[in-house]
Amino acid sequence: MTAVLHPWWPAFGQPVAPDAVTPDAAQAVVTYVLSGSAPAVTLVGTRQTDNSALAALHLDIEVERPQDLAVSVRSVEPVALVFGMSGEQPTVLALRPDFPETMHQNWTPDDMPRALCVDDRPWAEARLTFTPVDFIRRIQLWLAKAARGELHDTAQPLEPLFFSDPATIILPAAALTPADRPAELVGHLRNEHETIIVTEFVRSGGNSPDSQFVVVPLRAAPQGMQRLQRAPQTLDALAQQLQRCGIDLGAELRARVIEWAGLDATAVRRLQARIALVVAFPVAGDDGRQADDLRAFITHDSAGDVGVALGVLARNDSDVGSGSGYVRMVGVAACTAVPGLPISPADVHLGFDRAVGAMISGQAQPDRRRCVLVGAGSLGSQLAVNLAREGRFDWTMIDHDSLLPHNLARHALYPIDVGRPKVVGLAHRVGALLGEPVRFFQASILHPREELAADIDAALAGAEIIIDASASVAVSRHLADLPRPGARRLSVFFNPAGTAVVLLAEGADPDITLRDLEAQYHRLVQTDPQLAAHLQAEAGIRYSGSCRAATNRIPAARAALLSAIASPAITDALSAPQAAVRVWTLGDNNTVSLSAQPGSPVRRIACGDWTVTYDQELADQIAALRAAGLPRETGGVLLGITDTSRRTVHIVFALPAPQDSTGSVTAFERGVSGLADSVTAAAERSLHQVRYVGEWHSHPRGSSTRPSATDIRQLCWLTEELESEGVPALMVIAGDDGELRVLLAGRDFQLPGGDAA
Repeated sequence: MTAVLHPWWPAFGQPVAPDAVTPDAAQAVVTYVLSGSAPAVTLVGTRQTDNSALAALHLDIEVERPQDLAVSVRSVEPVALVFGMSGEQPTVLALRPDFPETMHQNWTPDDMPRALCVDDRPWAEARLTFTPVDFIRRIQLWLAKAARGELHDTAQPLEPLFFSDPATIILPAAALTPADRPAELVGHLRNEHETIIVTEFVRSGGNSPDSQFVVVPLRAAPQGMQRLQRAPQTLDALAQQLQRCGIDLGAELRARVIEWAGLDATAVRRLQARIALVVAFPVAGDDGRQADDLRAFITHDSAGDVGVALGVLARNDSDVGSGSGYVRMVGVAACTAVPGLPISPADVHLGFDRAVGAMISGQAQPDRRRCVLVGAGSLGSQLAVNLAREGRFDWTMIDHDSLLPHNLARHALYPIDVGRPKVVGLAHRVGALLGEPVRFFQASILHPREELAADIDAALAGAEIIIDASASVAVSRHLADLPRPGARRLSVFFNPAGTAVVLLAEGADPDITLRDLEAQYHRLVQTDPQLAAHLQAEAGIRYSGSCRAATNRIPAARAALLSAIASPAITDALSAPQAAVRVWTLGDNNTVSLSAQPGSPVRRIACGDWTVTYDQELADQIAALRAAGLPRETGGVLLGITDTSRRTVHIVFALPAPQDSTGSVTAFERGVSGLADSVTAAAERSLHQVRYVGEWHSHPRGSSTRPSATDIRQLCWLTEELESEGVPALMVIAGDDGELRVLLAGRDFQLPGGDAA
């Protein structure tokens, strides 16, 4: 029995002998099939166009089918393989006229056979490994999967052979959201690429005189969960297919062009433009989730001429208004039929927004946590852009600085932004990525203008995350002191040489603050050999005449690399409950090493109006030094961070006893050998953030940590020594079971009641 073939086949070109087909790929497939090496494949016929530009092979392919067919694929399916002389991607057409609609089909005109998408690789890549064996095997596998119902992709790309350079329309996702009065959407062609149509909403009161398209979004009814099976080439053919999906295209077009009729500039703009119809078809996936299959069609005629063909508009032939305008027909019955005006299909790409960024980055849903970014400089701008590209967060940005020319070396903004406040440019860029506005304050967070202070306080109080990218110790400490409970706070910054990025991340427990993590970071710098030169400053570069107008020498590539490391580090830290200190350092050949430690629990001791803080790691260090010296007493110097403005002391590190120290079971006298050099080295290693803050010593086993008379005398001596520096005298006594007693002395101590201590 002779199979009935699609009428396209006998209309294509002329019959030729198998060895007469000219495309090399076609001849290779003919040779392979005729050699008998292709199992279950028979060459039935060959045809070629008169100009030899295209050749087609008719093959009968036996299909491996299950007993229960998912779709009506027959045991032998006739297919046509179409090849071009210019190396185009071969097309695979199902020659049976009633071949079923399945997934993984390319979209073809309505008078063409169905096209099978047998290879989802870009042709530029696939042609590198193209062989007749692989090509035939892919066709056989496609037919077998179709019979079993294992083709799951819902996409239907345009068939390259018939739509070699289709238009692409870029559409905001919000355009598909149903609304009583949807915002007007217009489009224009890119000058650099005349097949790319970029669309945008017309702003209230705005005008888009250069718009070349008016966009009409349409949505198929939920009960009509069908896609268009063909690519119609005329409006009437499109209307027939849409009718089955619950869309009355004729009524939609008549209503639109009547609404647009008029002689003013806006009406002329609309009706002189071509119509871009964008249709969303709801399609349910195998997992039950619903997505939109988007199809677009561009009219060749203007909207006004479409209205004329529909019988509802007429060209303005009067002397009133613009001669390019159209007026509504009155007293004339509108044409109920949709005219057969030509249309062209177009690919649809949704504009980038929060949801797209989250999907591409692998998130189940966008991260909408409220985040305040403090600092819109080099690091802050790159962090915000990186995180926004992933669909994160609901941003508020605070920065007082403006973008100057030298900032372009590392900043995420562009030359067009020079002179603008950094926070303005960054908020606009992040807002464009997320598809929604970003709140910002051009202000110093330490000294905001009076009219902004309350709003900034409210933003900080309502935040779930605060990211400090200001590279300012004062700002980090200010954020650490905000009322608790509140947002999780993170501080991220480059080291002076730009060879490392540091992340201080508070945990879910708000007891370990950024101030505490700052101290623990400096202990890591003091103790990790890899960080010996971590805070070593390099000479900056002047960018103006001011002595303070200097910037660090950090290449853009290095800043971008460190920012890229810090971006996922922030999200990782937020997903973990514990506080952390992490330092990523770039090495030779762009290797990266990590120095890290979890946040150590802290203890705060109020001494008068001062507060002394130390953490468990410091207590463990002192306990280990005491244990090593037993049964004798031992001791040494305490290094730490003193903040006189907040009257706080954070103990960072305990130096061991100098070599000339003497200790016995009942007494200890600290020596001085090498001590000054050790204290100076620690200060320089910390960029002078860490300094001498006091003394520590141990008491023997079984003894109390209560200060002895000798301890009191030493504390008084320390008070005299440190009085001129305006800081109190600090002493720590170590006893059994890790006990530490903290003593603080000073002439101007104030007890909570206001009495002098």
